Amino acid sequence: MLCQAQSFWDWWDQLHNYPDAAGPNRRRYINISPGYMGPNAFAIPSLPNMTIDDELWLQVAGQMHRGNGDETDNLFVKANIPLAKNKVSLYVTSVAYETWHVTAETRDERRMISIHEGNSGDLAYGFIVKAFEEGKLLPFNFGFRAHVKTTTGGQLENARSTDHSLYLWDGIFSKTLVNKEDQKLLVKLAVGFLTWQTNMNKLPGGSNQLQNDAISYGLGIEYTRKKWYLATDLSGFDGYIGNRDNPSFLRSQLEFRPSKFAVRAEYNYGLKSWDWNTATLGVRYYFLEVKK
Repeated sequence: MLCQAQSFWDWWDQLHNYPDAAGPNRRRYINISPGYMGPNAFAIPSLPNMTIDDELWLQVAGQMHRGNGDETDNLFVKANIPLAKNKVSLYVTSVAYETWHVTAETRDERRMISIHEGNSGDLAYGFIVKAFEEGKLLPFNFGFRAHVKTTTGGQLENARSTDHSLYLWDGIFSKTLVNKEDQKLLVKLAVGFLTWQTNMNKLPGGSNQLQNDAISYGLGIEYTRKKWYLATDLSGFDGYIGNRDNPSFLRSQLEFRPSKFAVRAEYNYGLKSWDWNTATLGVRYYFLEVKK
């Protein structure tokens, strides 16, 4: 429970009918749903191609999110760690630090405390496991992903990060359409299940359940030619509560890799309750490739 001088809270208490609406814990007034929180609260990882990335690399990038009455900038870090060649890989992501500014209307709708602050974000990790390799038993690649968002992020009272983990399990298919020495074209498809814990309250946009479950999906294509990589996918999920819990987003990635260093740019166009757009620009360094 947050404790401040009563004079500071008078405006908030009156606006949100505190404590009658949802009890004495102010964090219980936050709608833990993608459409009522910041852009990093429910970040979903990029769609794998299920060929398994056998290179150890580290990416550092800056991200800029705009829309939905919210302007957020953050440092984003991602690492890929191959565990078994062409079979298993581990990735780790972190929103190391974010700064944000919201309009007064967005602050009041989300029942936030502040308009502008900074905070650390969530650490997430996931395993990608290939079950079938294209052309051996089946005419496509198939495998699984298990993704976990931890609770390292802060400021639930400002609708920035959740106090509970988020879990994603999905099955991923991919099929190579062009496979030449200097170029490759591949399509990919994912279907899965996503779950997270919410705040149960009777406020607008609230939930009458403590847990929200969703069907997740993704459909994409990627093209590699010499030093260039280009990919795009339509991904999202559809929660069963119906309180802005059905975001979808069109994502594109472009990478130029002349050596071990690569420059990478991404743009995510938000749809439905995920109605902000994200631009990412950063670098990757490829350390080595697993040989066995």
